[in-house]
Amino acid sequence: MKSAGELSVDQVLDEDGLLQEYVEGFQVRHSQLEMARLIEDCIARGQSHVIEASTGIGKSFAYLAPAFLASAKVLISTGTRNLQDQLFQKDIPLIRKIIASGKQVALLKGRSNYACHHRIQNYRRQRRFQTRRLAPVFDALTDWCATSNSGDIAEFADIPENDSLWFYATSTADNCLGGDCPQFGDCFVVKARRKAMDADLVVINHHLFFSDQALRDQGFGELLPDVDVLIFDEAHQLPDIASHFYGKAVTLRQFETLARDALEAQGREARDAESLQTICDQATREFAELRVALSRFNDRGEWRHVANAPQLTSSLGQIETTLNDLQQQLETLKPRGRDLAACHQRLVGFRQTLGEFLQQPDNAVSWYEWNAQSFRLSVSPVDISAEFNRQLESNPIKSLFFTSATLSSNRSFDYFKQRLGIDEYAASHFDSPFDYASQAMLYLPDDLAEPADERFADAFVERAAVLIRATSGNAFVLFTSYRMLTLGARKLGRKLTNKLFVQGEMQRGELLRAYLSTPSSVLLGTSSFWEGVDVKGDRLKLVIIDKLPFKSPGDPLYKRRLQACNEQGGNAFRDIQVPEAIISLRQGVGRLIRDANDRGIVMIADRRLTSKPYGRGMVDSLPAMKISRDLDEVLAFAQEL
Repeated sequence: MKSAGELSVDQVLDEDGLLQEYVEGFQVRHSQLEMARLIEDCIARGQSHVIEASTGIGKSFAYLAPAFLASAKVLISTGTRNLQDQLFQKDIPLIRKIIASGKQVALLKGRSNYACHHRIQNYRRQRRFQTRRLAPVFDALTDWCATSNSGDIAEFADIPENDSLWFYATSTADNCLGGDCPQFGDCFVVKARRKAMDADLVVINHHLFFSDQALRDQGFGELLPDVDVLIFDEAHQLPDIASHFYGKAVTLRQFETLARDALEAQGREARDAESLQTICDQATREFAELRVALSRFNDRGEWRHVANAPQLTSSLGQIETTLNDLQQQLETLKPRGRDLAACHQRLVGFRQTLGEFLQQPDNAVSWYEWNAQSFRLSVSPVDISAEFNRQLESNPIKSLFFTSATLSSNRSFDYFKQRLGIDEYAASHFDSPFDYASQAMLYLPDDLAEPADERFADAFVERAAVLIRATSGNAFVLFTSYRMLTLGARKLGRKLTNKLFVQGEMQRGELLRAYLSTPSSVLLGTSSFWEGVDVKGDRLKLVIIDKLPFKSPGDPLYKRRLQACNEQGGNAFRDIQVPEAIISLRQGVGRLIRDANDRGIVMIADRRLTSKPYGRGMVDSLPAMKISRDLDEVLAFAQEL
C-alpha cells in the first residue's frame, strides 16, 4: 500500500481506487471525485473556494481524502455535534486506515462537554447532593473522572446528556477558573486542547470556532491551533451562528447563576461576609421586577421602542445602584479566594455588556425578549461580514473551504458570500448522483387557500391526510411555526390512525428513534427537523411542507437587516427574504431522497409557488423532480411506491 504522500485523490476515490477496493458496495461518484480534485488543487495552490455539494455526493469523503493527503494541518468545523461525532468515529478512521496515514487526529468540543474536577468536588460535599439518589451518582462520576481519558460527558451513561445535573459537573466560560484552578493540571478541557494543538487534523463545530475568537478578544489565549487548511461543513449555518456569537447578551438566569455562585463561594472562602447574601437577594429581586416590567410590552422587540418607558428606566436605575454595591463588596472579598475573584470578574463583564446594550450602538441592534421565567437583553451586529473577515485574518489560513448541500439560491452564491464578506471567493456547484426525475415527485396543489387565509389550516390538514394514507404513513410533516405544528398535530390526530410523533414530546434524537421503530408512523416537526435528519429507505416516502419558510419580519435583528438593505438602495424582499427562504426550503425538501434507491413525494402546500412571480425561481432551485398539480396523478405515483 502506498503512503499518503504518494497518493492522489483519484487513487482513493476513482475506479479501482482504494475506497472501492476496501469498502464493500462503494460506488464511484463523478461529482465526489471532481469535488475532491478541486479541493486537492486549491490546497496545493493555497486557494479558497465555496462548494455546494448536492445530496448524495458524499462530501465528507470528498474533503477528507485531500485533507489526509495534504502535508498541512487541517481544521474541520461542522454545524452539529452529531456530524462531528460521525466524522471522528466513522468517516475519519476509515479514510485514515485506507490511506495508511500516520496523521494524528483530535476531536475538540466546547467546554460544557467535559467534566470539571473542581466543580464536582465542590458540589459533592454540599448537603443537597448527599441524598440517597444523588450521592452514588456523584461518587460514580468522581471514580469515572479518575479513569477517563477524555472526560467527555457523552461517555458517562449514569447521567443523560441533557440532565440538569451536568450544570454542576461541568464548567462554563463564566465560572471556569482557568490557570488559577487547583485541578488545572488534570483538566479535561486543557488536555483536549493540548491534543488538538499537537494533532494534524482536528474536528470541531461552528460554535467552538466562534468561541475561540471571543476568548482571543478577551485576552485568554485561544482554544484552537493555528492551521493551514480550514473546512467549514454545513456552512449554510455560519451566518446565523456568527451573528449570535458576535453579539452579547445578559439574562435573568445568567445573573441568578452568578449570584448563587457568589454566595456558594462566600460560604467556602469568606463565611464572615454575611452581608453579601442581602445584596445578592436584593439584586435578584430587582432583576425579577425588571422581567415583570418588560412583560407589559411585546415579548420581543427593539429596545429603542421601549427604552424611555418610566417603569423600565426606574427599574434599571435601581439595578445599576445595587450592582455597583455588589461589585464593591466582591472587590473587597476577591483576595479571599479564587471563586470569589472569578465572580467579581464575571460581574464586571456582566455590567459591561449591560452598558453596551443600553448605549444602543449605531452598527448594532439592542433588542429584548422575555418569557414567564426569564428575559434576555441582547446587542447584535446588523452586518457580520467585517467581524467574520477579521476573525479569518487573525489566523494564518492558506486555504479555506465552505461546503454544504444548500449555499445557493436561484443558482447564485451571491447572498451567502455577501453575508460573510467573501465576495471574491470562487464558487462551484456539484450535482447530485440521484435521478430525481424518476425517484421523486413534487406536488404543488394550487386549489388550497392562501396561507394567510383562515381556511388554510383545515384545507392543508385534509390534503395532508389523503397523502399520508396513500403512503401508509412513513411521512415527515414539516411546519414553519410552532403554532401550526400544534394546530396540525391536533387536527391530524383526529383524521389518522397512524402513530404521530410530535416535536416537543421528547428529545429530538429520541423522537426520531421512536419514529423509525414504529411502522407507518408520522413525524411532525418545525425548524430543527428541516435539516440534519437522514432517513433512508421506505421509512420516509413523503415529506409535507405547510408554507414557504420566510423568516418572521418581526424579529428585531432581522427587521433591522431588512431596513438596512432598503436604506442602501436594495430590495429587502428580493435580496434577503427570498434567498433565505429558498435555502431553508431546499433543506426541507432534501430530507426525502437520501439514497440512490429512495423514492417518494414532496408536497409543498403553499400556492404562492405557482401564483407569485418569485415562485418560479424557488421551484427552479429545487432538485429536478417531476412536478404535478393533479392529486390523482400524485396518488397514482404513491401507489407505485
